[in-house]
Amino acid sequence: MEARPLVSCVVPVFNGALYLTEAIESIEAQTWRPIEIIVVDDGSTDGTPGIIAGPGGRVRALGQPNRGPSAARNAGMAIASGEFVAFLDADDLWAPDKLARQMARFEALAGLDVSLCHARNWWIDELKHEATSDSDIMGSVSVAVIRREAVDRVGLLDETLRHKDWTDWLLRAADAGIVPETLPEALVLRRIHHHNMSRNRGSEDAEEQIRLARARLARRRGTPT
Repeated sequence: MEARPLVSCVVPVFNGALYLTEAIESIEAQTWRPIEIIVVDDGSTDGTPGIIAGPGGRVRALGQPNRGPSAARNAGMAIASGEFVAFLDADDLWAPDKLARQMARFEALAGLDVSLCHARNWWIDELKHEATSDSDIMGSVSVAVIRREAVDRVGLLDETLRHKDWTDWLLRAADAGIVPETLPEALVLRRIHHHNMSRNRGSEDAEEQIRLARARLARRRGTPT
């Protein structure tokens, strides 16, 4: 029997001690094997390092000064051994069959480079009054499994973007001719809590969205950005 491909699961974290253990456990609960878990500590000052260094050698750990989540994801990819890479934010959770469902699509479609799924927002008790029925596909990198060859073609995440790095990567992938497939199921729980980076960032989002639009126009015109 042909060996199954390794999926490298990269978790960037900054001061995420409150939820990190649950995130790691949701990766360990995946029905797909083989996997490796890479946790990149982006300069945490809370109890995160102690969780990463916990018993059992559960993760490959990497530390760096605080440079933002896109830099942490890139650092994780730099040491990843897998033919495929998946990302999980430290406050999100995967359904146990997430990787298995997506890897089945790679097995079925030889030309598939990126598999996405839906994410369901999940509010902590203190914020349940904010709850809506929204799902978030483009905005959450936790939904993605990427063939490593696609990363080599498209390039790494833009570390100058604090919020739209994943949207930017998808746009660059589309311009390179890579068409993702999106599964209809919600296989990610995106935890909404007081410290989400997505909270209170409207002006920064707008500025980065303008940057993305200008960069894409420049790519289509063949001019430097």
